Amino acid sequence: MRYAGFVRAVMLGRDGLHRPVLLDCLRSAGADRPRSYLTTGNVTFTADERSVESVRASVEEQIEAVVGRRTELYVRSIAHLTTLAESDPFSQNAVPDAVEHEVSFTYEPIEPASLDLPIESTGGYVTIFDATPGEVFAAQREIGGRRKGAGGFVERTLGQRVTTRGWRTVLRVVDDPE
Repeated sequence: MRYAGFVRAVMLGRDGLHRPVLLDCLRSAGADRPRSYLTTGNVTFTADERSVESVRASVEEQIEAVVGRRTELYVRSIAHLTTLAESDPFSQNAVPDAVEHEVSFTYEPIEPASLDLPIESTGGYVTIFDATPGEVFAAQREIGGRRKGAGGFVERTLGQRVTTRGWRTVLRVVDDPE
């Protein structure tokens, strides 16, 4: 099965985590055909469904050894991401003045019904308007020429670490996972 992995809080090339290093981490963890996208730690790889958790844990350990801090890898199957893309979560976006659509991936599942949506950040820069057990969808506004990403607000709202990507980035991975 083909998977996407989103590395939290890294920029490839910094702290010694270069693209070849990241791809080697995946290979040595047992992932096949790893591919890196952009410079923010977006990867795809093939793994047996039974081994994907051990691949994830091994990659996290290896990245921590390279960068010197805990760094999570948020893994989703390409099939799951394709289903999300087909559901077009931003088509019902109640934030008409949004300048960016973002998805935050949770490490631990959440209960979407426990969120009183929509939730707007202080200052109105970010609105969380939808969620699944593993993803939170938010719209970003520009106010007074400034923007603030959704990640920190989503983490504070959920009480857990997340990694956030622009929706267009996720769609690029879904459109070309090999």
